[in-house]
Amino acid sequence: MAYLTQLDYVKYICSCGQLKPITSLYFCRHCLKIRCGFCICHEVDSHYCANCLENMPSSEARLKKNRCSSCFDCPSCFHTLSTRATLAQPRQPVDPAGGDTKVENKQPKKMYYLSCFNCRWTSRDVGIPDQPVASGGWPERANPFATRINQLLDYYKAIALQEKQEKLERERKKFSIRGKYITLTDKTGLTGAMARNIAGLPSNEAGSSSAIANFVASQASEEVEQLPDDIYTKEVNLKQITSMPQRLASPEWQPASVARLHPVAKLLSVKRSQRCRACDHNLTKPEYNPGSIKFKIELLAYYHVPEVKIISHEPVKPGEKTALLVKLTNPTGHEMQLRLLQPEDIPPVEDREEPRSIEKSLERSLNLEKDASACRAIERPPSYAASSVVATPVGALTLAQRDDAAEYDDDTQHDADHIILWRKSNKLALRLEVTTDASAADGAPASTAFAIEYSYRNTVPPSSTAAHHRDHTLYTTVLLDLGKVHA
Repeated sequence: MAYLTQLDYVKYICSCGQLKPITSLYFCRHCLKIRCGFCICHEVDSHYCANCLENMPSSEARLKKNRCSSCFDCPSCFHTLSTRATLAQPRQPVDPAGGDTKVENKQPKKMYYLSCFNCRWTSRDVGIPDQPVASGGWPERANPFATRINQLLDYYKAIALQEKQEKLERERKKFSIRGKYITLTDKTGLTGAMARNIAGLPSNEAGSSSAIANFVASQASEEVEQLPDDIYTKEVNLKQITSMPQRLASPEWQPASVARLHPVAKLLSVKRSQRCRACDHNLTKPEYNPGSIKFKIELLAYYHVPEVKIISHEPVKPGEKTALLVKLTNPTGHEMQLRLLQPEDIPPVEDREEPRSIEKSLERSLNLEKDASACRAIERPPSYAASSVVATPVGALTLAQRDDAAEYDDDTQHDADHIILWRKSNKLALRLEVTTDASAADGAPASTAFAIEYSYRNTVPPSSTAAHHRDHTLYTTVLLDLGKVHA
């Protein structure tokens, strides 16, 4: 059987019970647990344009509606438009009296237009004039409903402000005690509105009340525009009608014909960081520069958890024992001791040695607003169905530290042990025996699972005083897909 490098053949069980390949998992060095995409929270670090790599803060991106001002997408095929240059001959003045005009020797001027290299759409197809500058000078269409949308936004902001002020007044009356004041303004009698009046600034209450009073609600109308008389008899040309994705790309105008398509401003991309839901520490944090693909923090499970790969296996038959060849890899820079166990032999979480520190305990005691019940709720036992059982070896195995230079050496060592096939640098090949259940049906999925107990050295301890907690004994469960059962 060929070497199995597909990701779906070997899956790890996350702390929340999800089955994921090792490339889709993270490892938190603070709570020492494997995390998947459901165990982390995402934060947006920066906004940037993927075409011109312009970086902008979140406030500026919000004002620009998360779109780039100098890059555009094709409204027909949604590929990025390119700026093309052309030479335009200046127009000669015309004499109104009808006489001969003096021809001036003017140099042709360079003009720019947008073109798509994929579908050959250009800005000239819809009548957009050429611009004298390459970027930043393209005309922007005004939304016909911009005034009404701004009125709605002001109205709802005023309602939200009014409800917030009412809530604050109720809380102030509820907790007001004679002789005791919640804030300094309660003691001095100087409210926020009075401070704004003294400074000569407009009052928020007056602005919100005027926005609510001057708002005109929309009225439903029974008059509907009539359809054209030739709507059922006119021949339809699909090449001149826009498709649904083309219309939804411009929700403000939703052009019905191809002749009214306009370039669409390119959406901004984001760089996001990921945090552990349990301890709020960063798992991944990219560089701020949009042109860089490196990470400041990159705690992937691929760099901390031993990797398991299937080399080959014999056909799985019900009630019989088959051979399974697997390869174990140590991705860390320290020597690793590991043992193969049955999944039910993993000790409970409360019986394991957990890293503790005075700083962490103080942080948890002071953080009164955080509720850890949601974090504890995701910690549930894994659920999986395995039709085969692996005969795990009794002794412990040793894996050397990772050495990039040793990848090019051919010093493979073949052991005489019936379990260990060969060793090479930080890799180890094992021959395991798999026993399939006799009640397994023909054609049913064949899978097996085993647990790994491995030693992990934390290079970033919780505190300087917790040096004896640098070495930990961790556990993980691996599920192997062995294809189908052959009777």
